[in-house]
Amino acid sequence: MQFDYTHTYATTPDKVVDLMRTEEFIDDVATHAGAVSHTVEVGPEKTLLAMKLPVPESLAKFVGATISLEMTFRFQPPAADGSVTGTVDVDVAGLPVDVAARALLTPTGGTTVAHYAGTLTVKIPLVGRKVEKQVEPFIRDAFGGLERRAAAWLAR
Repeated sequence: MQFDYTHTYATTPDKVVDLMRTEEFIDDVATHAGAVSHTVEVGPEKTLLAMKLPVPESLAKFVGATISLEMTFRFQPPAADGSVTGTVDVDVAGLPVDVAARALLTPTGGTTVAHYAGTLTVKIPLVGRKVEKQVEPFIRDAFGGLERRAAAWLAR
């Protein structure tokens, strides 16, 4: 299943990347996502957020009461025009779910338009497509949480 999300951040692309590499910010994202538990690792090559989240009742019959999700963010240095490319990968532990997105952060006169496009694949025979449709809002909410928390942090 293809997905395409667009976010707007009230700062430049390099500052968005700085925020995504701030442990306290990523910790805040997990807390506001309702994580039962989480860990954050920030390094020069990537930012990793691993969290255990409660799942909607509609998915519980497939995956149980909680789901272990890892989001890995990788960003390249800014290009000459100030844009930044990167990737966001989501791994769901113990499940045949793969989420891979390309990120493009584009400066737009003092703000940044972030475009995340990629694929969500659930490799379960016979019910994979049905589960993809149920998982997609969960993944959209995870991406949306980044935008909401960034707006709060940037407004400080």
